[in-house]
Amino acid sequence: MTQCLNPDCLKFNPPETIFCQSCGEKLVLAERYRALKIIGQGGFGRTFQAVYEYKYSKPFCVIKQFFTQAQGTKNLSKAVELFAQEAKRLDGLGRYPKIPELLAYFTQDNRHY
Repeated sequence: MTQCLNPDCLKFNPPETIFCQSCGEKLVLAERYRALKIIGQGGFGRTFQAVYEYKYSKPFCVIKQFFTQAQGTKNLSKAVELFAQEAKRLDGLGRYPKIPELLAYFTQDNRHY
């Protein structure tokens, strides 16, 4: 199954579906990442188990979706800045067995991933 990434929907869809059958949201991020299910959630985001569809083997990966309950423009922009810094630091760590590799950092549909 494919899980919709729209925070107001999050419905499951058949595996090869391109758009959510409930809300119409695109289900494959950046033409590469397809969410399977939510595996965690916190104050600044939600994580999904996903598949990396760009590779033939379709290996598992994780999508981290940024969202915040922060009120006010200043708080929101600071939270976005911290999310971007986290991606930059993760990318700078290199490859180690116990540290996840950053595949991409991007914005789609006004949401940060």
